Amino acid sequence: MTRAVAALPVRGLWALSVVAILASATGFWLFSRGFLLTRMVLPHHSLPSTLPFSNDSASTHADRWYPAKFERAIVLVVDAMRIDFATWSDELNAAFSSPSSPPLGHRLMPYHNRLPVIHALSAQHPENTMLYRFRADPPTTTLQRLKGLTTGQLPTFIDAGSNFAGSAIDEDNWLQALRRPNTGATGGKRPRNLVFLGDDTWSSLFPHELSDTQEAEQNNTLWNAGSRGWARVRPFPSLNVWDLDTVDDGVLSRLPFFLLPSESAEHGMPPQAPADVRAQRTKWRELVRQQEMLSHPDFGASSQANMSSSGMASAAVGLERLHSDWDVIIAHGLGVDHCGHRYGPDHPAISSKLAQMNQAIELIVDAVRRSDKATVLYVFGDHGMDPKGDHGGDSPREVDAALWIYSNKAWNTKEGKERSSRVLEQASTLVKSEPLGAALDDDLKDGWWLNTHLSDDYRQLLEPSKLRSIPQIDLVSSLSLTLGLPIPFNNLGAVIPEMFASDTSAGGEWGLLRALRLNAAQTMRYLNTYVESSRSHGFSDDALRAWKYMYQRAESSYAELAELVANNPKAGRQSHVMLVEERVAAEYYAFMRVVLGTLRQMWAQFDPALIISGLVVLVLTTVALVAVYVRSRHTSLEAMLTRSWKQCAAGGVIGVVIGRALSIVLVSQSISHISLLEASAAGLAIGVMATSCSLLLFAASDDELSSISRPESLCARLCSPSMLLNSIACVMAIMHGLAF
Repeated sequence: MTRAVAALPVRGLWALSVVAILASATGFWLFSRGFLLTRMVLPHHSLPSTLPFSNDSASTHADRWYPAKFERAIVLVVDAMRIDFATWSDELNAAFSSPSSPPLGHRLMPYHNRLPVIHALSAQHPENTMLYRFRADPPTTTLQRLKGLTTGQLPTFIDAGSNFAGSAIDEDNWLQALRRPNTGATGGKRPRNLVFLGDDTWSSLFPHELSDTQEAEQNNTLWNAGSRGWARVRPFPSLNVWDLDTVDDGVLSRLPFFLLPSESAEHGMPPQAPADVRAQRTKWRELVRQQEMLSHPDFGASSQANMSSSGMASAAVGLERLHSDWDVIIAHGLGVDHCGHRYGPDHPAISSKLAQMNQAIELIVDAVRRSDKATVLYVFGDHGMDPKGDHGGDSPREVDAALWIYSNKAWNTKEGKERSSRVLEQASTLVKSEPLGAALDDDLKDGWWLNTHLSDDYRQLLEPSKLRSIPQIDLVSSLSLTLGLPIPFNNLGAVIPEMFASDTSAGGEWGLLRALRLNAAQTMRYLNTYVESSRSHGFSDDALRAWKYMYQRAESSYAELAELVANNPKAGRQSHVMLVEERVAAEYYAFMRVVLGTLRQMWAQFDPALIISGLVVLVLTTVALVAVYVRSRHTSLEAMLTRSWKQCAAGGVIGVVIGRALSIVLVSQSISHISLLEASAAGLAIGVMATSCSLLLFAASDDELSSISRPESLCARLCSPSMLLNSIACVMAIMHGLAF
């Protein structure tokens, strides 16, 4: 006879419900902490009239950030320009100099030694140029990279799904600072004139900053040049990866409007100059592969001296003003990236695209040299690519882009380079000595890197060369300060030391020290504001203490240096004072690197320990609930809870101990940034649920077995097709909810 199934007691049902809800919530919380990376976007903005120093900080300058060292800037983005695309190897040329007898088992890759202009200018003008490995934070989709390159912030999981549907950036960024209307709060500076050509992703992210003013210039009521500069914006569609030329041709065909004098202005030039300009204009036209691009209305009246609204000019901003009055040009080409997606990098087409970019860089450099204004050119890739041409961010080749900086004004002197190297070495020692610094990525601990991408392609045929290495977000603070702009409020990048180490700012202060102090003060202001804005900021007490200690140590050292200089006004160039300057600069730089590394672990790196822990808890909870359901048909739920709660409690205690011990090991080995609280919660949940599963699945009592009329085992019930399908459906439903 089959015994009637007992009604489930209310107390047992409530206890089971509470345990199941807590376990599921713990699993979801752990998973989200490791996978659904989030951060709060602060709406604050840095203003030129407000320095980031606190009121009690000693400051030798109270009226400005950093004096602009460049009047103009050109930002040329060669999408997917990997670092080994930009480097040069004489060894490689020598090894493959005889096509009839190449090195055994090797062939020259089509993307190596294809940008000789970078090598040539770096060799001829070392004080005007420098090449860097430009390391991106994954994910390396273009949209996330542009956000980082303009705000100085790290990408988060929520950004990763929006590469093809970009929304406007609300965070403070250097484009906003450029285009901010002159209302008197900008220090009296005139508005900046901006040119944008290329990838339309920029227009999605910056619809207001990249708003073309050509039409408004026809109406004096709408156009007020005194409050806002003019802008020329020509975006081109970016998602057709089979199209290698349209975006590049759109950029290259329009750059001469701004880099070369108008034809009407040639009459006032020296005798040879017009011929040189015409030769340059011809070279630009020859670079355009789709010649029909030149029939666009932008080129319709380009040769007319007096132009109203046709072409690129307007009645208010004529051709000569387009050439002489721009402040920043942003050009973003996609040919190299699309070639990688369509063919992969190991294809002759990429050699052709890189050659085209090489010619374009040569022509831009020629224009910069002719300019009587201090102009800086930034050429960089927003990411790299793997052997298949993809760039999700999973491998070093996908995140290792190149940055090349050139200027017609010397900025990288031998003395400055030596001093910045000493600062980097001291900062590296300081970072490694900090408990938080020991767990950071190698690219933040050391400022140099061996170009193994080049040597690995030829398997020991070449020795890897040593290069300077910086995170991509370092460009933001450097570009901002060198143009006289404030550092964006949310920026986490450090200034590029070489760009300031040869400067002496107002009052005789070393330029790099001034820039780093501004940089560190702004970062500390951001951290304090972030903590004040949210109780759930997620910063550990250890991190907050370490950041505060490192910043206050640097500020104390700076105060001592200021006192030393005040007591000896002629000490500025004395060697012992210069060494103190370098030590203080290293302390600021180390602070910046520890902050970036800690927040990178929190906001930009998936944590496998948290993800796995969360999934294990959710799976064990699902299995335990299924087992309880099967057993409750023959056993009182309250009886099961009464017999198993002590064992479950013991399992939870053991889990907490093991979890905390494992967390210490994982954090010390830089495998995870799991906190002790998270490790304790994971250990408790896993211990309780694992014990419950083992008791329910394998610890059947005699009276339970006798109550079952048929010799059907619990395992047989659990392994039935319907039960398996239901269990799989439950797990998939949980995963689907977690993912979306």
